[in-house]
Amino acid sequence: MPASALSLVEGKSQVSLGAASLPAQVQTVTSQDIQQLNVRGDYANLFGRTAGVKAINYGQGQIGTAISMRGFTSSVGQEVGVFVDGVPQNMPSAVQTTGKTELSWLNPDVIERIEIIKGPVSAMYGNFALAGVVNIVTKKSEPSPSVSSYGGSFGAFRAFGVVSDQTWVPTPYLAHEYYTIDGYRDNSQLKQWSPFNKVSVPILGGIASLRYNYFESDWGAPGYWPIDWVKAGLVDRKRAYNTSDGGKQWRYEVVANYAPQCGERGVYADLYVGNYHATRYASFLPPTSSQFARQDDRTYWGGRAYYNMVFGDMGSLAVGTEARRDSGEAQQYSTVDRQRTTTTYDYDLNLTSWALFLQGQIKPVEYFKIVGGVRWDYFWQDVANLGRPENSGKGASFVRSPKIGFVITPTTNFNIFGNVANGFRSPSNLEMSPYRANTHRDFGLEPAIVQTYDLGFNAGLFGNLYVAADYYHTYMQREIRMVNNNPVVIGDTVRKGYELEAKFFPTACGEFSFFGSYAWVDAKVIDPATPGQILVPDISEHNIKAGVSMQRRFGPATEVLADLYYQYTSGAPYYRSSGTAIELATPVYGPDYDVYNFKLTYKGDGWSSFFSARCKPREFSADYTWVSNNLLVYDPQPQWDLAAGLTYSFW
Repeated sequence: MPASALSLVEGKSQVSLGAASLPAQVQTVTSQDIQQLNVRGDYANLFGRTAGVKAINYGQGQIGTAISMRGFTSSVGQEVGVFVDGVPQNMPSAVQTTGKTELSWLNPDVIERIEIIKGPVSAMYGNFALAGVVNIVTKKSEPSPSVSSYGGSFGAFRAFGVVSDQTWVPTPYLAHEYYTIDGYRDNSQLKQWSPFNKVSVPILGGIASLRYNYFESDWGAPGYWPIDWVKAGLVDRKRAYNTSDGGKQWRYEVVANYAPQCGERGVYADLYVGNYHATRYASFLPPTSSQFARQDDRTYWGGRAYYNMVFGDMGSLAVGTEARRDSGEAQQYSTVDRQRTTTTYDYDLNLTSWALFLQGQIKPVEYFKIVGGVRWDYFWQDVANLGRPENSGKGASFVRSPKIGFVITPTTNFNIFGNVANGFRSPSNLEMSPYRANTHRDFGLEPAIVQTYDLGFNAGLFGNLYVAADYYHTYMQREIRMVNNNPVVIGDTVRKGYELEAKFFPTACGEFSFFGSYAWVDAKVIDPATPGQILVPDISEHNIKAGVSMQRRFGPATEVLADLYYQYTSGAPYYRSSGTAIELATPVYGPDYDVYNFKLTYKGDGWSSFFSARCKPREFSADYTWVSNNLLVYDPQPQWDLAAGLTYSFW
């Protein structure tokens, strides 16, 4: 069994800060996995083989990342905490919806590993970690400088270069990317440039890293068409809804990290400052509605520091603090061909958060471990509602989120785990200071809380089989969903579900492997704001993934890798925004969606090459559908998407 799979089993019973030691379902995507994935310009594909995770590409440019797990999914990922090198990526009170994440700036080639933690079980992560956490760690080095390029369908072209050598001290990792594509549909072009510069050096018994990255992009957005219109031939599937839709983004970030060089005992610190600017122009049904723009300008800074005490194999305790400050402007306004006409809302925001946290483990006997933690998070919001000044104000809120769990290891490579944990999200500006007429401010609003219960197991059997299963039950307060492209509090919700996962390695050397997973969830609204709308919108009940990998060496320097994998997602329910009581209470289901991916890679004598193919066999389906003006709409997808490329490593 490969080390990446075995570590998920062996790490569960160990006393460690590592994600695998948590009493929860945890998955890891390594840099080797990323090389074998058909990412192809879309970072949502990083999760293509991860059990129970659905990542959505909206097809409308770089407007955010929707990562779904355990029956939680929001338009731009507000219910999953996303971190890169310790920096929280969720933006509180973002212009589209609070907790927005946008990862286009992060090139998949610079990622060392991705840890997916199911549920809010770790006290190391706070705001927006409701369904769980996606923790991304970037590389510090490569063995050699390299250059690469690929081309693909619809005018895609990418150039990427790395300057690095792991033997150099200080150790540089300088990675620059340029990417452009014309797109499958009209007005779906995209251009982006992304320098990523990181230097690491040993100091004071640890490793310190300093990173500066910059990102700039410009894109068109083809819009969404009603599925029935495309089926009936009323519109061409490649036609853009509005040729002036699109947007632009630029951002920079400076990050400093410090961690012990050997072992886990010691001081850890993450400090960051960044600036983010994004403007999106969009048009939706009905055709008489005007184009609008959403603009987010913010500067953010903060950090996290903690000390981890290790008591041999008996236990550990991490004690830490973190803080973050966001200052900027969030606004929406009507436009005609990107020219501003009237303002819908305009906020000046000054948002501050501060927290203390404890995360500990006790292992009194070899086969039993207790893991617990608690966070105390404080929020201070200063919101100037420029469109409705009477709703401006200031407010403070506090939340305590305890977590407790266990791991039982009755025999070697077999673990039973469970936990009870609370997660939360901070109140948004639209909740505290609404912009619509006849509304009132509420700066006494407390953070919304989710409470989860988990029970599961994982095991390594016969030396070549990894299996895992997890059952969960969650309760969520004041859940926010996008209804007709606007954030709406639908009420308190409850979910129950389970995930099953298996990986089989039939050969001792791991040349071949097979994987499969199934996830099921039932998501209901306890007290729906609209009577009868008892299903949580945009939640797929079934998710299936399966695939096969091959890794074969031909001599000391030649290797061939091949991967074929499949994903199926059942159609999610949605509701109309107007109609009779019966019509409002009757869900509209999106189409089922499936996709096949294939990638073949050859490595030898400093050169590597690849060919990839993606097939989406359903003509009237996409990974994201929704209801606009009471019509089920989607972004028409190409059936085939091909790419090929070369990489040269200098030594």
